[in-house]
Amino acid sequence: MAAARADRLTRFRGSLLGGLVAVALAVLLPAQNPAKAQAATTTAQPVIMGIGLTGCVDFGDTLKVRGRNLGRAAGRLLVIRDPNVSVALPVSSWNNRMIHATVPKSKTLERGKWYILGIQEARSGKWLSGQGRPVQICESANRPSIDRGTSAQVDPGPGRDPEPRRPTPRRPAASSTATPQGPQPGAPAPPPGQSAAADPDIVPDEVLAITASLADATALAQQLTTLGYAVRSLQELPALGFALLRLGVPGGQDVPAALDALRQTFPATLFDANTLYEPDAASQAGGAPRHYAKALIGWPGEERTCETSVDVGLIDTAIDTGHEALTDRQVTARSFIAGGVPPAPPDHGTAVAAIIVGAPGSNSSGLLPAARLFAAAIFSLRDDNRIVGTTDAIARSVDWLGQQGVRVVNLSLSGPGNQVMRLTVERAHQSGMILIAAAGNEGPNAAPVFPAGYAPVVAVTAVDAALQPYTEANRGDYIDLAAPGVDVWSARGGRGGRYNSGTSFAAPFVAAAAALSLAKAPDASPQTIRQGLHQSARDLGTPGRDSTFGWGLLQPAGGC
Repeated sequence: MAAARADRLTRFRGSLLGGLVAVALAVLLPAQNPAKAQAATTTAQPVIMGIGLTGCVDFGDTLKVRGRNLGRAAGRLLVIRDPNVSVALPVSSWNNRMIHATVPKSKTLERGKWYILGIQEARSGKWLSGQGRPVQICESANRPSIDRGTSAQVDPGPGRDPEPRRPTPRRPAASSTATPQGPQPGAPAPPPGQSAAADPDIVPDEVLAITASLADATALAQQLTTLGYAVRSLQELPALGFALLRLGVPGGQDVPAALDALRQTFPATLFDANTLYEPDAASQAGGAPRHYAKALIGWPGEERTCETSVDVGLIDTAIDTGHEALTDRQVTARSFIAGGVPPAPPDHGTAVAAIIVGAPGSNSSGLLPAARLFAAAIFSLRDDNRIVGTTDAIARSVDWLGQQGVRVVNLSLSGPGNQVMRLTVERAHQSGMILIAAAGNEGPNAAPVFPAGYAPVVAVTAVDAALQPYTEANRGDYIDLAAPGVDVWSARGGRGGRYNSGTSFAAPFVAAAAALSLAKAPDASPQTIRQGLHQSARDLGTPGRDSTFGWGLLQPAGGC
């Protein structure tokens, strides 16, 4: 008995000694390696990408704050502040990517004044946001409740569609104000009686300007009006972080001459033409649909629908939401076509949309029928039957999608290079957006087209059912991936469908694959998603990356 008691006492002492050693180590080790301890507790800074409104905010407004690394509500506050005022917003829900909050009625917040929206620690007041989101309290409560900010405008000039003024953004990086290279294309047809410009790829009487903020844009507009320029629109693009002016050039002056003069007079401001972009497609009528595309890339066929729910953006023509393939799909549509300009027929956008979200069971079933599609219409129909979309419409569309929190965007369009377009895709990429663009249909010997030719953009070429390249597709070092794009069946505006060929119809396959990858890894960066698509591709042509197929045929890793 005595021996048993001694044995239990020995075990107890051993257990007590082990516990004391563990406590000592837990206390001492962080002190011995403070850098490691600090790294373990450091979290990425919250980044606010949008607030669900596109203009000033008023008391009582509900904000849908979208972003990344927002954290959780415990111990954090969403505040509006300046150096003298800090007001916490009542929050109804909070997760790592979305906060729903209300702008409280407060005597300390002044109408018409600018503040910073951000996140801080509740106890210490430590500012956690790397860079807050500028917001302005509306000057008056009597302003439109839809599309905030439409009441405050710069005079757009006669016969022009005014654009809303928006909140002041962050300042662009120094490189964004570098003098652009040469003039580049733009929008609708010339006014009646005006001769066509020598360059058919630009709006003949219009230039664009980029400034760091709305205040800078307003000051610039005042100076330019004294030089004979007409301010046709002035708009802040908060998701992109700059303000955009659309300017009519003085009478008797062409766009190249205007750009030369503006760049000399205002060397720190980015100016370029309003470049025109076109859909990359050719369509053919056909018999009964033949569906080969999904099998070619290893996507589930009709027997198993991919139910992944994710947001996808589309910048294209308007789409026919009444088509059987798109009826009851989750589509949010918005037009960025200037008032009074006829929209292009919806065939192109309808076909691309159906490839992405077409209803199961229809003859144009899509890759991600459960996805939420945000469709921006930019293409208009000119008097010469040419279908075109303008640089400023694309920039505004990308900004809108960014404010909705959309991270994958399909651009089945192409045109010449443009510094405004370049800055748009760079800013979108920096904010976490994955841009997928058609590589172009100008032939194997053609120069790169844009936006596909810009480094942040995933450029997609087209192949047929036999894995042969589309004969009209562009080639070059900028090509990332190949996807089905020859005789691809999809919906058309109205009823039924048809076969389509072109890099336009290859791009949405890659967009769907990128969206699927993002759904599996919501915090992945654009470069991570891009590299994953490259690594899983099936090599075609010359071993390794080549100028015809890029990294090869799209093969989404892991399926749905």
